[in-house]
Order: sequence, then C-alpha cells, then structure tokens
Amino acid sequence: MSTYVLNEAKMFSDIADGIAIVINSETGIYYGMNGLATVVFDNLMNGASTEAVLAALTSLPGAPADMDERLKAFVDKLKSYEIVLDGSADGADVTVELEAGAAQADDFALLVEEYNDAQELLLADPIHEVKEDTGWQPDKGALETDEEVVKAKEAKIEH
Repeated sequence: MSTYVLNEAKMFSDIADGIAIVINSETGIYYGMNGLATVVFDNLMNGASTEAVLAALTSLPGAPADMDERLKAFVDKLKSYEIVLDGSADGADVTVELEAGAAQADDFALLVEEYNDAQELLLADPIHEVKEDTGWQPDKGALETDEEVVKAKEAKIEH
C-alpha cells in the first residue's frame, strides 16, 4: 500500500477555489493542479493510499481503462518535483469525494504544472532569512542607520 506526505521541509500547499497550489520555499517555484488532480492530491495528503484513490477513480462512470497509469504518472510527477515523500504503510480511506462530473470535465486528466513566474517575488520574501538558531531577526543596522533612532524603537518594543 503506497501513501505519501507533503515534503514539509520545502513545500507549502493550500487549496483555494478547488485548485491546489504548492510552493517550494527554497526555489520560489510553485505548482498548480487541475480540479481532479487537486481532489486526488487532497486525498493523498489526508492519508489515503494510492490503491484507495485508484479504486475511487475507477468506480466513477466513464473512467478510462488506463486510470492506474494516469495516477501513477501523477504521483511520479509529484515525487519528481519533490512535493511528496513516501508516507507510512497505514492508508486511510478516501475522504474527499471524487465527483464523476468534475472528473469528466477534466477528461480524467491529473495535471500538475510548474510555474516560475513569481520566483523572484517569492524568494524576496523575508521568511527566507529565517535562521534555525535565532529565527527571523533582521539586521537592525540594515533597517535603520541612526543608532539613537534604533535605541528609541527598541525601548518602545520592550515596554
């Protein structure tokens, strides 16, 4: 039984308006998924095994005969982008309902696309300056050069 977990060391994921977005915090590259892939991804991240997801997909009316190959290719792509890592052997049931209409609208395609158009913006975010031992503490000298102003601001913070 194959299960997967989000690679939390590098990736952040969210689902908004039925679309999964995954951001690689190290590279600034982000990934978007179509509707069916989002539902499959959501199930996998909730602990469903690939076997349980495949069973749910193949039970949908109009499911193509190569659904197992499509699911395998999708999971392989998630792994190649380092979005997911192998999970525990315990698989949960499919919890996010797969809908035939949505699957048919996507032609049973499981798409994940890579985007780098916001890479510079995402990497400019100060969260990338977090240090394991001290956290996010900007160099005060870089923010303000007048030592008196810095001391006055620090005094306000402490009180």
